[in-house]
Amino acid sequence: MKKLLVDRGLASVDEIASGRSAHAPKPGVRTIAAADVSAALLRGSPSERAVGVPARFMPGDTVRAKVMHPPTHTRLPRYCRGRRGTIVATRGVHVFPDTNALGQGEHPQWLYTVRFDAAELWGADTTASAVYVDCWESYLEEVERA
Repeated sequence: MKKLLVDRGLASVDEIASGRSAHAPKPGVRTIAAADVSAALLRGSPSERAVGVPARFMPGDTVRAKVMHPPTHTRLPRYCRGRRGTIVATRGVHVFPDTNALGQGEHPQWLYTVRFDAAELWGADTTASAVYVDCWESYLEEVERA
């Protein structure tokens, strides 16, 4: 949290160390009283957004998780990348955390629950049945129908 505050220019290292603000708040940034921080973090905030674009995938569709290696964090597990799965649920449009966490904007997109057969992920010798992963639309690609 401290690193994010400094990286975003919201506080200096000295301000964090002293616990006192030395500058006026950055314009356009919401502020919160120190006494209200814990409650706000526990409460969170809604991530669902309205978007006029229909979902690209529907339950029952076969998809493939993209093979991607971004230089920053992503919520697509590495073990799913390049693997086929089936859409089991559409979860609505939400803030895309990969860009939002970097201060690059919300970039809302559809979120899906994808079922990956365990054998697809780890081979035939696995004792698991399946893994369900919530995947953002930009993580997925269509699988060509035979």
